[in-house]
Amino acid sequence: MKTARSCFLLALAAGALLALPACESETQEPGKGRLLAPVPVKTVAASVQPVPVILEGVGTLVGNESVTLTAKVTEQVSAVYFEGGEFVEAGDILVELIDEEQLALLREAEASLREAKLQFERLISLGIEIATAAETDVARARVDAGQAILEALRARIEDRDIRAPFDGVIGFRQISVGALLTPGTVIAELDDIDPLKLDFTLPESQFAKLSIGAPVVAQSAAWPELSFSGTVNQLGSRIDPVTRAFSVRALLDNPDGKLRPGMLMTVDVDVGSSEAIIIPETALLQSGAQSSVYLVDNESKARRVSVTIGRRLPGAIEIRSGISQGDRVISSGQITLRPGISVVEINSETLSEAD
Repeated sequence: MKTARSCFLLALAAGALLALPACESETQEPGKGRLLAPVPVKTVAASVQPVPVILEGVGTLVGNESVTLTAKVTEQVSAVYFEGGEFVEAGDILVELIDEEQLALLREAEASLREAKLQFERLISLGIEIATAAETDVARARVDAGQAILEALRARIEDRDIRAPFDGVIGFRQISVGALLTPGTVIAELDDIDPLKLDFTLPESQFAKLSIGAPVVAQSAAWPELSFSGTVNQLGSRIDPVTRAFSVRALLDNPDGKLRPGMLMTVDVDVGSSEAIIIPETALLQSGAQSSVYLVDNESKARRVSVTIGRRLPGAIEIRSGISQGDRVISSGQITLRPGISVVEINSETLSEAD
């Protein structure tokens, strides 16, 4: 009896095991005998959208006008009217040189000119009966010569007043009162900083995309929270045969004086827009240098494909190859997927236009 009962229990257990597969889902895990339920995923249709084309570069700021102030004559400094770092206007006297001798010569020349004018006027008043034409001409020549000498002396005196040639910010002074200046001695540097020139380079391949007037947005490490706007002002006349790059100059507005010449700037140049396939950033799978996404095929199965990515946009990414417009891309739930697994789409949507 005991043996018959044991055989009955074994047969019952075997029948239960044979019935288990009928209770499982109809989805089978690829390569295995065990069946799996469809995986719920969110999908989005890959769409073609216009996206901005931005050229990126790194450049250096240059003053709109820049000059190194030097002396024209050999003379001693009598006064300095700046310290450095302040704003000066065109025509402001920055440095005066000792000019007592020149002033004395100027007074002598003015006296000689007055005498020559009086002599000329006296001859004119006498008339041709007393003053000959030759005497009148000599007197007129003396007046002209005196006037020329006077103007030359005035120019020399003006050379002893060193003035700002344009509005700008002046650098630290390199001289002191009493110093003997000679031609070429550096006094200070002067920069016009509004606007500023931003010089940078771009690859030769981008030359046809760029034009005068293209909008520019630049940023500096000194002001990471700020962006500075401008426009492309000039394009270089040549392509560098070594670097295969060309020079670009943009003008940046700087009304608050936050930027200074010599600053390093990152620059984005907006050259329009182009059509591109866009998917959500969450759909991209990255493994080292390899990029891929999961698609849903016509049989509602997951299919992993390699893609080539392009520009990154806020919350989205450009796909240059690997998928086509309208492909159903899995944007959520792909972590547990493997190729060939059945999926069920929930909350499917079409990606809105990229910002």
